[in-house]
Amino acid sequence: SSGINAEYGGRKLDYEEIIQLEELKNNPFKDRICKVFSDDHSGNMSFSDYLDMLSVMSLEAPKDLKAAYAFKIYDFNDDDQIDRTDLEELVNRVTGNRMRTEDVDGIVDNILKECDLDENETIVASEFEEIIQRSPEFTSNFFMEV
Repeated sequence: SSGINAEYGGRKLDYEEIIQLEELKNNPFKDRICKVFSDDHSGNMSFSDYLDMLSVMSLEAPKDLKAAYAFKIYDFNDDDQIDRTDLEELVNRVTGNRMRTEDVDGIVDNILKECDLDENETIVASEFEEIIQRSPEFTSNFFMEV
């Protein structure tokens, strides 16, 4: 895509440049995607980080690999579990912060009821992966066209 190879020359790709790329600029999770794929979690990427991102976000990537990265992206507070706060953030980003708090809470309750298999108010990676395996549309929704 946008001449990124020519610009690379050994330096890190700047977060501000990456989020302007056509593939990311309208993605509500662009900051998290950059942070998760960046080896130092700064959002700035080496060319290798960038290629990893494109590979995972391609339609051909295995579902379990996509699920592992999606889990990290949706774990906004980086505590290795997706809790109510993470889910509220996820719903608000997907809906453009246009929903009333009560409605967001209702959606979060439904997600937890469906996904929190041990009913402890959090979703761990294994629970998340199990849900993803049952979601045929996940792979086609979790991709970036390049």
